[in-house]
Amino acid sequence: MSRQQTDSDDGQRLDLARRLREAREYVGLSQEEVAFALSVSRPAISNIEAGTRKVEAIELDKLSELYSRTVKYFLTGDSQPTESRVAFLARATQGLSESDLDELERFAAFLKNSPKSKRDSS
Repeated sequence: MSRQQTDSDDGQRLDLARRLREAREYVGLSQEEVAFALSVSRPAISNIEAGTRKVEAIELDKLSELYSRTVKYFLTGDSQPTESRVAFLARATQGLSESDLDELERFAAFLKNSPKSKRDSS
């Protein structure tokens, strides 16, 4: 294996590690909770998130399910398909009061019309 290929693999592993850490933090799970769900040690999760331990395919599949992200997202950084986002948002809003839904609708309109959103969509 060439030095260039090794550097590329290391970069991909570090990107994967970063995405996994960010996803765990986003869903609010501790490394201990993730370790329990995967039946591995907490240091193993720490090493995965540091990029010093490779992730097995079965582990990545479980992490994908646990974090509600696609395996493709973790490997490439590609966003989830729109349908998955819509389904997530529908689940997340279940049980909200009518006034909470009204507030959420106003907030979504605010975000959609904010200057940053207009820059990102171009």
